[in-house]
Amino acid sequence: MDPDTHDAFASNRLWATSAFADDPSDYASSLFAPLQLDVPAIKLDHPYAPKDTLDRELRLPGIDAFAFGPLPELDRLDASSVSLDTPPTDIEEDDVWQAALELGPADKDRAFFTWETSEQPGRVERQTPYITETGPRTFDAALAKDDATTVAGKVVKGKVLVESLWNLGLGRSSILFSFNPKRRSFEPLISAARTSGFSLRAAQSIITQFVHTGNTVLYLRSFVERTFASANSIPARVALATSVSSIISTFEDHLYRQSTNIRSLLELQRLFDRPREILNYIARTVDAVKHANTNEQLSSILHHRILDCEEGDSDIRRLLCEILTRVAKPSLDLVGEWIGIQEEQTVAFHERGSFVAIDDSSERQGPPEYVYHSGMMPRYITTEDGNSIFETGNSLRFLKMHHPEHPLAASRKFAVRPPALEWKFGWQDIEAISHKAKAYEDELRAATLRFSRGERPAPLEDTSSSASTHEGAAEGTELIEGFEESARLFDAPPQPSFGALSDGLQTLTEQILANSSSASSTTSSMFSPPLPLTSTLSFRPLLRAQANLVNATTLRLFLRSHRLRLHLSLQRQYQLFGDGVFSTRLASALFDPERESAEHQKGKMRSGVRMGLQLGSRDSWPPASSELRLALMGVLNESYYSSALYYSTRKEGTRTAQRDDKDELPGQLNFAVRQLTEPEMEKVMDPYALYALDFLRLQYVPPSPLNLVITTAALDKYDQIFKFLLRLQRMIFVVAHLPRQYPDAESCHLRMEAHHFVTSLSQYIFQTGIAEHWDAFDLYVSTVEHRLSEEDAADELGTLIIEGLASLRTAHEECLDSILFSLLLRRRQRKVMALMEEIFELVLLFAKKQNPDTQVEDSLRDLYDKLKGKIKVFLSVCRQLTGKKGYGKGRGTAEENTLERLNVLLEMNGYFAKGST
Repeated sequence: MDPDTHDAFASNRLWATSAFADDPSDYASSLFAPLQLDVPAIKLDHPYAPKDTLDRELRLPGIDAFAFGPLPELDRLDASSVSLDTPPTDIEEDDVWQAALELGPADKDRAFFTWETSEQPGRVERQTPYITETGPRTFDAALAKDDATTVAGKVVKGKVLVESLWNLGLGRSSILFSFNPKRRSFEPLISAARTSGFSLRAAQSIITQFVHTGNTVLYLRSFVERTFASANSIPARVALATSVSSIISTFEDHLYRQSTNIRSLLELQRLFDRPREILNYIARTVDAVKHANTNEQLSSILHHRILDCEEGDSDIRRLLCEILTRVAKPSLDLVGEWIGIQEEQTVAFHERGSFVAIDDSSERQGPPEYVYHSGMMPRYITTEDGNSIFETGNSLRFLKMHHPEHPLAASRKFAVRPPALEWKFGWQDIEAISHKAKAYEDELRAATLRFSRGERPAPLEDTSSSASTHEGAAEGTELIEGFEESARLFDAPPQPSFGALSDGLQTLTEQILANSSSASSTTSSMFSPPLPLTSTLSFRPLLRAQANLVNATTLRLFLRSHRLRLHLSLQRQYQLFGDGVFSTRLASALFDPERESAEHQKGKMRSGVRMGLQLGSRDSWPPASSELRLALMGVLNESYYSSALYYSTRKEGTRTAQRDDKDELPGQLNFAVRQLTEPEMEKVMDPYALYALDFLRLQYVPPSPLNLVITTAALDKYDQIFKFLLRLQRMIFVVAHLPRQYPDAESCHLRMEAHHFVTSLSQYIFQTGIAEHWDAFDLYVSTVEHRLSEEDAADELGTLIIEGLASLRTAHEECLDSILFSLLLRRRQRKVMALMEEIFELVLLFAKKQNPDTQVEDSLRDLYDKLKGKIKVFLSVCRQLTGKKGYGKGRGTAEENTLERLNVLLEMNGYFAKGST
C-alpha cells in the first residue's frame, strides 16, 4: 500500500492529532479572548468626562521622578483681594436649572447591566404600555378623556360599592341598590356607577352578577314564605322550604364572618362565587317542583334532578342528597305506616291521595278491598318493592282487624322497636341499615314464635304514678331553676343560629363553603354506590324483613284459622259445577218438564215440593221471583249439607249430627238475579233462546279477610264461567232428552251430530278446561301447606315461606284465567265463542221444532245444513288456532293451548272432514 494513502480502518495512529487542529500556543491561556481597545482614540461623550484623550488623562507619573514627602505649601491668599464692596466682575450669568433641563438627567446615557442585556446584547428595555398599571387615578383620567366615545361612568367610593354589593348579594336593599316590585328585580339608584380603577363595562358585569344573585335569594325567600304561609302546602314542600331556608341562613352566617376580609370587588366576587352556583341550582330545582301536587311527585322530581347531576359537581350532589332525605321523609313515613313500622295517623290511607285506594267499582257487598295505584308510588321505589309494600300493608290490615294482639299488629306491646325507613348514600350507612333490619327481624320473629306458643307479653310498667310523685316533690326546685336559666339566657349575648342548631344540612353547607369537609363526608362521597341503587339498597332490607314475617304469618292464619281451602273448594263445587249432585238437581229444577210448574196459575194451589221452572216447555218467560225461590229452594242447602266438603269441616264423630236450620252456607252462598242491560234483557225474554237463563247467578260474599284472595275480580271471572256452564248444562239436558226415533233421516243425523258435539264439548270443558287447571292450583296450595308444616316442625318463621297472600291470590286468578282461556271465554276469543253459540242456537231450534205447540220457520234440511256447516267452520277455526304460533304460552302456564284435545274429541274419525269433500 502507498504510505501516503491514509487507511481509514487503521488503528495505529489514533493517538495522533488531527491535521485540522490549531496549535494551542497561538492563543493566550485565558477563558476569554483579550479585548482589543484603541485607548488613545477612545473619547467619552459625557459632560463630566475628561476632555483629553484617555492615554493622557490616565497617564501616571514615572516611578523614577515620583518623590514621597509633604506637598509644597500653597501661597496664601491676599486679604485685600476679596472685598464685599467690590462690584462683581462682569461675567455672563448662566441659568443652572435651565442647563440641567437641557442636558437631561446625569445618568441618561449610563448603561445598567442586567442578565437580559448580558444574554442579548443590544436589548432595549421598554416601559409597560398598560395604563392600568400606573394607578387608578391615571386610568380614571384616561376614561374621562375618552368619555366622548366610551361612557366613563360615575365614580363612587369603593367601600360604599363593596358594601352595597355585599347587601345586594344577600337580597337586601342598600344605598346604591333598591328592589323594584313591578319589575321584580333589584335596580341601581345611580346609573352607570363604578369604582375607581374599573371600567364601566367591568363594573357593570360584576353588578349584574350580584343583581342576579340578589334576585335568586329573594325568589327563594319568597318560596319559603309562601310555603310556610299556605295552609295547603304538602309536607314535602314544607321540608324543601325548610331546607332552602337553612341553606340561605348558613350562607348569611358564612358571608358575615368573611365580610371583614373584603377589600376589593374581586375579593367580593370570589367570595360569592360558590354560594351563587349553589343558589342558582337550588332555584332551578325549586322552579322544577313548583307544579308538584303530592309528596311522591315532588320527591320523585328532586330525585330525577339528582340523577342528572350524578357526574357533575360532587358538592352540589351531596347537598341535594341531604335535601332529598328530608323531602322524601313524608313519603317514606307513609310507607312505614302502611307496612307497620310506624304509628298510623287517624286519617285513613285511602283519604290521603296516596298509592292506596278502595275499589268501589264493584257492586258486590262485602268488606272493602284496597287497590294499588302504582302511579302514586315514588319513582325511586322500584316496581318490585312497590308491589311488596302494598301486599305487606294489605296483609297487615287483616292482622290488625282480626288479630289485634299479634306482635305484627302491636309490636310495641312486645317491646319491639322497629327502625324507620332511612335513605342513605354511603356504603357504611347502608350496611348499618342492613344490620338494623336484621336485628329487628330476629327480634320480631322471636316475639311471634312466643305468641304462637301461647305466651303473652308482660304488661308494660305504668310509671305515671311514680313520675307524678317525683314531679310533685321537685316541682318547686325545677321552677326556680327554670327562672334562673331564663335569666341567664336573656343576659347572655345572642348566638348565631348556625352555632345553636345541630343541623346536618347547615353543617354540610358550611363545609362546602369552607372547603373543609370532614373525613367521614369525604369517605362517603368516595365510597358510595351509584345513585340509582341507593334507594333500593336503603329500603329493601327493612321491607323484606317485614314482608317475610307478615307473609308467613298471614298464610298460616288464612289456611288454618280462616279455612281458605274450604271457601276455594266451595267455588269449585258450585261456581264451576264440580259437584255432580248439585248440577243434576239444578238441571232438574230448571229444565225438567216432569216437575210441577212453579208458575202461578189461577185456581191452582202450588205445593212447593219438587217444583221447577220447566224452561223449554213454557211460553211465559222470565219467571217471577216467587217462582225462582220455589224452584231453586233447597238446591244449594241439600247439595252442600250432603256433600263430602261439608263433612270434612265437621269434627270426627259428628258426621250424623243434626245441623241447625238457621245455618247459612259459607259466604252466604245463594241464587240471585244478575243486573242486565236493556239489550241483554230483551234476549232473556225468549224462553227458547240460548240467553234465557243469563239473569241467574250465584251470589257469594267472601267473609273478611278472605276477600284478599277471593277478590272481586276473581268473583267476576267465576260469574262469567258460571253463566257459560249454565248454558252448557242446558244444552246437555236438551240433547239428552231429544227423541231417539224420527221419521226422516235429516232429523236422525241432526240429533246424532248435535248430541256428539255437545257431549264431546262438555267432556273437554269439565275434564280439560276446568279440572286440569284447578288440580294444578290445588297442588300449589297443598305445597304451601306442607312447607308451613315443615317450618312449624323446625320452630321457624319466614324461612321456607317468603311468598304471601299476593302469590296465593295470583295463583288463584291465573287458574281462573287459564280456565277462561280453555273455555274460549277470553275477549280475544269472542269470534270462536260466537260460532259455538250459533251451534247451540241451532240445536235449541231443533228441540223447539219437536214441540208441536211451537213453530220454527227453518225446515229440518235447512237446520241440518246450517248445523253441519257451523260445526265444520268451528273445527276449522280450532285447527288453525292449534297450529297458530304464539297462541297460548306453552304447557304449564296460565294459557296453555288445549284446543287440540277438543279437535280430537269432536273429530276423532274424521267424519266432518269427509263430509266436506
